[in-house]
Amino acid sequence: MKRENISYWTESAKVTDFPALEQDIRTEVLVIGGGIAGILAAYRLAEAGQDVTLVEGRKLVQETTANTTAKITAQHHLMYQEILKSQGEDKAKAFYQSQVDGIKAIEDLVQKHAIDCDFEKMSSTQVTDGRNEKAIRDEYEAYQTLGIKARLHEEDLGLPFKTTLGLEMPDQAQFHPIKFLSGMVEAAVKAGVSFYEETLITELGKIKALTEKGHTIHFEKAVMATHFPVNHLKNNYMSQLQIERSYIVAADGIDIPHGMYQTVDAPKRSIRHYHHEAGIGVLVGGENHITGAKDRTEEAYEKLGEFAQENFKGHITAQWSAQDMMTVDRMPLIGQYDKQDPNLYVITGFNKFGMATAATAAQLISDLINRRHNPYEALFRPERINTLGNQAKALGKQIKDAVKGETLALKDYSTDTSELKTGDGGIFNIEGKLQAVYKDDEGNEHHVSPFCTHLGCVVKFNGAEKTWDCPCHGSRFDRQGCVLEGPATKDLK
Repeated sequence: MKRENISYWTESAKVTDFPALEQDIRTEVLVIGGGIAGILAAYRLAEAGQDVTLVEGRKLVQETTANTTAKITAQHHLMYQEILKSQGEDKAKAFYQSQVDGIKAIEDLVQKHAIDCDFEKMSSTQVTDGRNEKAIRDEYEAYQTLGIKARLHEEDLGLPFKTTLGLEMPDQAQFHPIKFLSGMVEAAVKAGVSFYEETLITELGKIKALTEKGHTIHFEKAVMATHFPVNHLKNNYMSQLQIERSYIVAADGIDIPHGMYQTVDAPKRSIRHYHHEAGIGVLVGGENHITGAKDRTEEAYEKLGEFAQENFKGHITAQWSAQDMMTVDRMPLIGQYDKQDPNLYVITGFNKFGMATAATAAQLISDLINRRHNPYEALFRPERINTLGNQAKALGKQIKDAVKGETLALKDYSTDTSELKTGDGGIFNIEGKLQAVYKDDEGNEHHVSPFCTHLGCVVKFNGAEKTWDCPCHGSRFDRQGCVLEGPATKDLK
């Protein structure tokens, strides 16, 4: 499973390797998913006295957690005015406090376990070049209503690009996510957590799970800390969740700002500094799109690189992308899977801001399983998705519009693969059958089925990552058709 672009986080740190599961086992709590949410949930559960087993289908900390900008912040774009309007003051205040709690939880864990992970407290600031001053002022008013500490900057902020107004939220943080989780995996092992990698769960029942290799895990409770829940087809999750892809470039340079910034104006850019062996660099993120629904994805890196080089005068040192689960009401889904499966719990839908949310989710799941009160149980309860009908319809239409034209009639696909450039891929009509064709740098063609093994949607080639991406539910496959990200669990044939 070759990855075309590797994050700086992955290149500069490593998490301990663990074996694959090779036998049937029993455990009190099974945690599925080895990102920040799964690892912190396993740690909290073991800390509370549970016998915990965590399984990861590939390698720990390999997917979204390894490809984030790693901002730990309660400032999620300009969302509080939206939540205040759609869900009311109490829920908006509770959501903000959940993020504050998450930031504090990570800070406490860093200190408790003496983890060297470049953790820094700093402000996060939304900025405009003048085009969206009203939106920022409206957000500031929402902050005041909710009692959120903030500062409105009505002057140029001294960034290397034009700013006329900025909304600063102090006491936020950033870190190196893999260094942090390397320390937390060690802490979890000491607390009694058993880890297994390359252990893909293909079936999940009420009290047992089946792995790809045919082994059975018997459990009392199970936590799905994955994008789509393992058995999402049993519920309404697919209509409530949208998968988006976003891109990041790392660059050296001059005049790198100390702090975290987000431009409100299109095209939006996420900016933060980071530490590397030679000093300080800058991360620039953006160019979001629904997975599998954008042509010429390689332009994403080009545009981000141009922004970084124009403003910071450096050169690009790394580039990578991430996949994020979006919910219709901007709130994550954390809690009991549904009433019919009381032993199953889910953590998903972080809406691109998963660091603080994951820490809060870990404590919430531990409290639920141990029957303790948690102030965020009702706020993040997954069953609320069944009451979001109109919003779900709007999301479904958005996804449908994004993939429109990707399911053409067979006759509408080209039969001539010679038109493919090296390093590119596309869908072709080969002797009356659709084929996904990738042409490598030597001009050799690699053919696989174009139908996603999840639910059969036609995949699309992602030129930036050299992957086959499903526009329906976000499954991704490498150029040879091997699964990179679910919900699909089987390779393209």
